[in-house]
Amino acid sequence: MKLRNLWLPTSLVIAILISLGLSGLMWTNPAHSNLSSRTKVTKNADNSNNTTFQDIYLPSQFISTSKSGKQEQLTDNRVNVATDLRDRMSHFTAQDAKNISHGNAKKYLNQLKRHDTVLLNYNSAISVNFFRKAFKNQLKSPNQKFNRMQLLLNDPNHLYLLNDQGYRIVRVTLKNNRAGKLRHVIADRMVKHPVSFRLLNNKVILNYPNSFKVRTYSYQLTQQTQDYYANRIMTTNANSNVQVKRHKNSTDYDDHGFRHMNIDNATDTVTFTDYNSQVKSSSFLQTMNHVYEQFIMVGMPLDNIRFYSYDPSTDTAVFRTYAGGLPVFDQSNFGAIQMRVLDQSSYRMRFSLDSLQVPIPPVQSSATVMSTKDLLQHLKSAGVRQNKIQDIELGYEWSRDKTLSKVVNLSPTWYVKIGNQWENYRKLIGQE
Repeated sequence: MKLRNLWLPTSLVIAILISLGLSGLMWTNPAHSNLSSRTKVTKNADNSNNTTFQDIYLPSQFISTSKSGKQEQLTDNRVNVATDLRDRMSHFTAQDAKNISHGNAKKYLNQLKRHDTVLLNYNSAISVNFFRKAFKNQLKSPNQKFNRMQLLLNDPNHLYLLNDQGYRIVRVTLKNNRAGKLRHVIADRMVKHPVSFRLLNNKVILNYPNSFKVRTYSYQLTQQTQDYYANRIMTTNANSNVQVKRHKNSTDYDDHGFRHMNIDNATDTVTFTDYNSQVKSSSFLQTMNHVYEQFIMVGMPLDNIRFYSYDPSTDTAVFRTYAGGLPVFDQSNFGAIQMRVLDQSSYRMRFSLDSLQVPIPPVQSSATVMSTKDLLQHLKSAGVRQNKIQDIELGYEWSRDKTLSKVVNLSPTWYVKIGNQWENYRKLIGQE
């Protein structure tokens, strides 16, 4: 009887000792850190991201033109101004749409400078169907493309849809438009910089006639862990075996099926490819819907992320972090997130592990930015040919603080697009 009572605990102790011994051999084996291994990744069902489709696809730029014709860029670090403009546009419907002009650059520039208006701008053309969802609006109009919406503060019955590509102007007749009450929104709640429109190599750019001060920011940096994304996206069911290869500066995850993820430790960036996604990209709206759904699936923080541009030739959308109404560059070599549709069943997403979360007081509150004219002169003196410049944009340079760990400083500066790549102007003139 006594022997029978001792048998169970003795067996248990032996099993535990064997388990510990095998575990020790496994963890002390050099192959554990150098060779391929298989790990069980558990699906993380957490979906706490509250950023909506409408939030991430807000217009990226606002320009007001006064009754006297004075134009100003409106920036603000409070998203409520942008949403106020959007919400006031959610009620109107269209009665008629009429093509006013096409192919006439002079008429187009004059329309951009129309007095007593507000321009809501995108860097890339969007569709009417996309606008209806992004603004929760029932605008019924031919599904054309445009990248600017012009609201008339003195005429609630009309709206203009403008497309820089081809200098197209379309006038839409409205009803139930409440956007005419926007004067108090833009009166004193925004930071304003004098601007004007001009053509540079047939590209419409925003011209800043004088040097000006722009606010600087500092943020505490938050970095998401590799395991977080592995648990969320390297699975197609509740539990899945994933092959992991750890290299000196990167880690590869592969499910031996349809998903592959690479994490670059040097740049803190993730490249995720899904070859079984059932991508619906027959229209711009469907593509942007799919992009947003994948963002939610991945679970990346989207609080300060906004749609930046879309290249239809490569089916690639770029999203950037925004601060005070301006895009952040240098977060990575593609922005905050890049999404490319490879075909009808696959896509590739690249995104940064780093995000800005908690604002902290910057060393200096503002920095001076030179005028557009001075910028072009500096580029010319450095040997940059003006006919090679595709675009110019004011944005924030992302840089790690040298004295404070996990702090990112955002400083305003000029970015120039050459050869389809955005470069800090200082690099182009040899200052870095």
